[in-house]
Amino acid sequence: MLSYEHVYHAGNHADILKHLTLTLILERLLQKEKPFTLYDTHAGFGVYDLTDVRAKKTNEAESGLRKVLAAAKDLDGKDSDSVAKIMAPYLELCRTYAEEEKYPGSPEIARCLMREKDVLVLSELHPQAIEALRNNMKEPPLTCGQKGQSGTNYVKPKIHFRNGFEMLTALTPPSTKRGCAIIDPSFEESADYSDCADTICAVHERWQNGIIALWYPLLEHRASETSRMKQQIISSAQAKQTEENLLDIQLAVQSPEEKTGLAKLYGSGMLVVNFPYQLDTQMERLLPWLAKILGNEHAAWSIEKY
Repeated sequence: MLSYEHVYHAGNHADILKHLTLTLILERLLQKEKPFTLYDTHAGFGVYDLTDVRAKKTNEAESGLRKVLAAAKDLDGKDSDSVAKIMAPYLELCRTYAEEEKYPGSPEIARCLMREKDVLVLSELHPQAIEALRNNMKEPPLTCGQKGQSGTNYVKPKIHFRNGFEMLTALTPPSTKRGCAIIDPSFEESADYSDCADTICAVHERWQNGIIALWYPLLEHRASETSRMKQQIISSAQAKQTEENLLDIQLAVQSPEEKTGLAKLYGSGMLVVNFPYQLDTQMERLLPWLAKILGNEHAAWSIEKY
């Protein structure tokens, strides 16, 4: 939907779940020397200014990003499987950008972590967002996460002013063979649910080893559409592979009944096809902590494998 602007919601609880999951996927892909490709179907601005009047209007970063960064100061990072250790790459990025009153979206997280030899493909259809994306991608990232990677040797994105579903369908499988697609439309239109399901099923058909990460909102009035979308994707994936290869992660920061009027997003989820090794156990460690920090007494989380 071209009226949607994510700047109003930058750094909220949904961003935390989405971008933390993306960071963990990228960390796993980076463990091998061979290059990989990341597709971002709804890239948005790439980087968000938290002093922007639109971000200030909702102040969602205050109950999301700011809470996480403040609480993370008290975490004990001695154990290798601790919350602090698992979240470290994401937290370090967020701290760096927060010092400049900015929040890194998925394109910026990718630029910070990916190597120059990797491939980053961004798509955005909103006229104002594509302009902001192009301008932001001209500036170097504030940090580069790979050892030995200089401030100039980061991945240079390929930017498409194009429908993200069409882009992903047209450009997969990638020449690198390895890679990931992150999909996160606004879900303000009913068609987004069917478009997500149809696109993921089609892409997985011909790129069966690709990681496909779908962010989706938890909205009480869209529960049936969400269920149908997920079931179509799960059924399609299970028809192609007998082993468990799909992870469904949910984080609800409050109960559905507490959200009324226009504020109906009570949480969000990540559906990950071909989820990488240990993502399930990592999220099992992180979700209880995130629910405690970001949610109220009715906060809940869940992980399902298919």
